Amino acid sequence: MIDRTGVSTEIKKRYGISLRPNWLEECISHIETELRQSSNGATQQDQHLHLEAQVRLVFEQLLHSEISNSCYSSLDVSSTNGRVTSLPSHPGVLLQVQDIMDVGISKHAMWEAVREKEDFEQRGIRPSYVPTTEEDDQEQSGVFTATGTQNRASQAPTAGSVDEMPGERVPKIPRNMLKLVLTDGRTQLSAVELIPIPQLDIGLPVGTKVLVRSGQILEQTGLLCLEQGSVQVLGGSPAQYQQHTLKKRLEGHLETRGRAKSGV
Repeated sequence: MIDRTGVSTEIKKRYGISLRPNWLEECISHIETELRQSSNGATQQDQHLHLEAQVRLVFEQLLHSEISNSCYSSLDVSSTNGRVTSLPSHPGVLLQVQDIMDVGISKHAMWEAVREKEDFEQRGIRPSYVPTTEEDDQEQSGVFTATGTQNRASQAPTAGSVDEMPGERVPKIPRNMLKLVLTDGRTQLSAVELIPIPQLDIGLPVGTKVLVRSGQILEQTGLLCLEQGSVQVLGGSPAQYQQHTLKKRLEGHLETRGRAKSGV
């Protein structure tokens, strides 16, 4: 059996959040059903799981959950202005990414870059309308991972990957300064990186969980300033957000701006 108290305590200790009992019961029921099926009905199998294994199983479900359903709110909000005034101390707090955008690049330029990259990946060739740049020639080719950037040469080709043709350049999404909208399920908190943080990427799925360990919250604006080591990307992508791709989100922003300009 899953140790409910032990798992809840460990997750609170590691990620600064408290699990909702109803969600935890549903989660454990699902896990125990999966364990029985994988062990051909041997109901004693799950009783021998070490607590660490139990925590990993529950945490995996937590990553793919909607945070408002799985966790109690964890951010302290000022009673005067409704803003977050401080972050929980060690170990930090687990939050969910509700949006991520680059505030240093126009959304139209970003949308064009995403469209060009998609065209390249679908056709397997570089579109003729995408000129190479000096930055393309100087920038090292890298692959975003949960722990940073790896050199592409160190990775073996994967199924469905696009091989770069001689003389071709894979279109890259421009990168300047990322701004995130984070939530604990009740309160939203805007955050901006002061310097590029390798773990953060504009392509992170909506619903991704992050552990925010530190950062200054500006008193006048309530904006959280992130530096190296401030945040750790944990992963996850709830099913209800899978249609919220970067391209769709950019189109939503551009449509909203267009209506505002037209006075609609």
